[in-house]
Amino acid sequence: MTIVAFGNGAPDIFSAIAAFSNSNPSVAGVAIGALLGAAVLLTTGVIGAVTITRSFDVAKRPFLRDITFFLATSYWTFYLVYNGEINLFHSIGFLAFYIFYVLFCIIGRFINQKLRQRNEDVVEPEQYENNEHEPLIDNQVGNNESDEANQVQVQDSGEWSDQHLRTHHHKDENHGDYDAIDKEEKTFLSELISGLNPIDSGEWKESSYLLCFVTVLQTPWILVCKLTIPTILLNEVNHGWNRPTSCLSIALAPVFCLFATKGGDIKLNGVFPLWTLMIIIGLSIALPTWFLSTNSRPPKFHSAFAYFGFVVAVIWIYSIANEMVNIVQTLGVFLNVTNVIMGLTFLAWGNSIGDAVSDITLAKQGYPRMSFSACFGGPLFNILCGVGLSCTISIIKNGRPVMVKFTSEQAVVCAGLLSSLCISLIVIPLRGFKMTKSYGIVLVFLYFVFITIAILTGVGVIP
Repeated sequence: MTIVAFGNGAPDIFSAIAAFSNSNPSVAGVAIGALLGAAVLLTTGVIGAVTITRSFDVAKRPFLRDITFFLATSYWTFYLVYNGEINLFHSIGFLAFYIFYVLFCIIGRFINQKLRQRNEDVVEPEQYENNEHEPLIDNQVGNNESDEANQVQVQDSGEWSDQHLRTHHHKDENHGDYDAIDKEEKTFLSELISGLNPIDSGEWKESSYLLCFVTVLQTPWILVCKLTIPTILLNEVNHGWNRPTSCLSIALAPVFCLFATKGGDIKLNGVFPLWTLMIIIGLSIALPTWFLSTNSRPPKFHSAFAYFGFVVAVIWIYSIANEMVNIVQTLGVFLNVTNVIMGLTFLAWGNSIGDAVSDITLAKQGYPRMSFSACFGGPLFNILCGVGLSCTISIIKNGRPVMVKFTSEQAVVCAGLLSSLCISLIVIPLRGFKMTKSYGIVLVFLYFVFITIAILTGVGVIP
């Protein structure tokens, strides 16, 4: 709900920051269309696809909690859009409301676990008295089966959790020693080439021609990321330590962050270029890292690279989000389509494709309830923090409220989101909190109806 949610929602949030920072009120429609359009996509189309993939029972308590907060957020957003102005009180209120939601989830989960533990303490003695004369082997088998069932149920309880995504990587100690010897024997140039190589030779040999072509297209992007983002690979020996690449990325990262945030022309006291200071900062970190490490042994502060890399990755996403908003505006001008519709389609689809793929993949792996919960929790975070954070930054920076131009397209988007949430709140409990393939098809159909009405409104067919 915090770091993982921020990582998943970073493209939406930074796209909103780029759009709301524009002085033109119509450009804010890009952010509104993208945030609310992605929410409709996830709560109808993606949930429908998850349900078609695997039928399941909805976790009642998390569902009612999330959809209640989501409805409140949607009504609040509609009020602000209709009013045409977002002031500092509302923007900070959005952030405070998300903090309240997180605290509500944590406290509610704590109380629920305490109640379950109390019930288990009451039930276990009764089961022991009833089963004390049964064979021991049968009891052990039954307990093992129930433990496995409970483990699956806990993992897919519908709560926000990334526990199922964690992997435990164990390597043979001797194998690790051989790797260390090999790395010590490598020269600086060979180690640098190995660290910057954007193509995995093992995956390349097993990939199809199409995947190889895509990998070649991604090569420049991966190379630039390796040059600017310090990384830690938890499943690798020494956390994937590569001495030349790590030191080079640390030296270049401050300079990249400065130019990515458009601060390359800034001069301290009108004389000293700020980019020179960034070079000094980068070298002051990279040189101690080099001298306090070897090819096979990272420095003791290697774990701090994860936080450094996170900051640089966020700035990368911010830069890409700015370009995405500019491209969407340009396409809208050429196609004569409003900013809201461009945000609702291209920007929302682009930002949500990763969430959609991961949620459907989770459902195929046996975690449909977790995917279902993410489809509500993810867009809730994006709207509250996307509008709250971006508008707070814009208001503080410009010294005035954020103006939003209310249009018929925005009315359709808000109505579509509220309708989808109300339908889920009514229909899912009436169905006994059971999600079946037939209902999944209905949800996908609802999304296509919504997007058709929105596009027809945007092009003027529906006034």
